[in-house]
Amino acid sequence: MKRRVSCSIIAAVLTAMLASAVAVFAEEPPAIPRDVTVISNEQLKKMLDAKEKFLLVDSRNGSEYKEGYIPTAVNVYDKEMEGQKAKFPADKAFPVVFYCNGYPKCVRSLNGAKMAMTWGYKKIYLVTAGFPDWQAKGFPVERQ
Repeated sequence: MKRRVSCSIIAAVLTAMLASAVAVFAEEPPAIPRDVTVISNEQLKKMLDAKEKFLLVDSRNGSEYKEGYIPTAVNVYDKEMEGQKAKFPADKAFPVVFYCNGYPKCVRSLNGAKMAMTWGYKKIYLVTAGFPDWQAKGFPVERQ
């Protein structure tokens, strides 16, 4: 009887541990493809200040964009990208930079970057810190 109870307890503990491990792995954020270059908000600010040529894409929804966005950014919500291809340059070597509300909490910029990869863009950048960090640093913000 003691042995049966011990086995039941061990089985219950192992089941709980396995369930916890599955939950941890299920919450793991999607991986950033190695062809996507991660940059900081400081690097993005330097690119903007130097007037480098690139497309800056705010992958958040329209209401978030209107409340505040990084100067020069165009709003292309990740779920609507397919219908907004016209906002992207014809030149697939033209750099495209994506941001949202900060990876891994927000994966919309990553989704956009992955979509751009499938369209053939070669120079894709991802600002993982996102707009909240940009704003917290006191960098310029535009509103509509």
